[in-house]
Amino acid sequence: MQKLIVTILILVFLACSDQGGQTNEGRLSVLVSVVPQKYFVEKIAGDLVEVTVLIPPGASPTTYEVSPSDMRSINRADVWFTIGLQRETTWIPEFSSLNPLLQIVSTIDNVNRLPIGRYSIPGGHTEHDNSGHNHGGIDPHVWLSPEMVNLQSQVICENLIELDPVNSDIYSENLILFLEEISNLQDSIHSSIDSFHGESFLVFHPAWGYFADEFDLIQVPIEISGSEPSPSELAQLIDYGKSSFIKVVFVSPQFSESSAETIADELNASVVFIDPLAQNWAENLAFVADQMASALE
Repeated sequence: MQKLIVTILILVFLACSDQGGQTNEGRLSVLVSVVPQKYFVEKIAGDLVEVTVLIPPGASPTTYEVSPSDMRSINRADVWFTIGLQRETTWIPEFSSLNPLLQIVSTIDNVNRLPIGRYSIPGGHTEHDNSGHNHGGIDPHVWLSPEMVNLQSQVICENLIELDPVNSDIYSENLILFLEEISNLQDSIHSSIDSFHGESFLVFHPAWGYFADEFDLIQVPIEISGSEPSPSELAQLIDYGKSSFIKVVFVSPQFSESSAETIADELNASVVFIDPLAQNWAENLAFVADQMASALE
């Protein structure tokens, strides 16, 4: 009964809302799934758009439920830029039903996504897979590679121009500036960590695989297939950390750090937080590169 009442209230609320279209200020209304995407869209569109982030800072992209307060934004949105999260697959039919005029644009069709389990304990064996190479689905963290963001930003720009051709010159010029920012960021990161190519870093949640791919590092995750390590896997990680002289265990603020702290204690290492969902994307990746360089010295 309570669920029925909530559903009725949401439907009444939506019936009183604007259906699709631009905002009252004449700006395009844009939905994005995670916080860094807001940075990308605003770099290209500036104040020509109003951006709503569906998964707020600090929330887990795998479990977050859209709240009733988000419904108005969904109902009035012109476009939703998706990024390949598993959570999006359940939202797509729901959002389309709420707002039939909503354009849903994948920003990753030209991005080569890889299995999240491509990184594991080097030379180790997990209990999740007899081969020791647990794949665990596709790695969704495509916003943490500048090269991949380069591709995503071009898709964003193209679709904003289609929706708002009057301002096409502004979008195109801003895209050029953003691509230059990405290139400068890549140069800065290379300067920080190129001398450590091929070296490994220990992280709880395997969010940094594409970053590692681009900058020739090896991500060693503590979390295996979405689960904390078993006692035998924990022992393997500790042995690996000791043999590799690991000084830092990286953790994300969205996840429990209990296993990371256990390993850090055994290694006499520090626990350092790096946020894959930080709001200032470029500043954050530069910070992460500096933290990794310090950990690898």
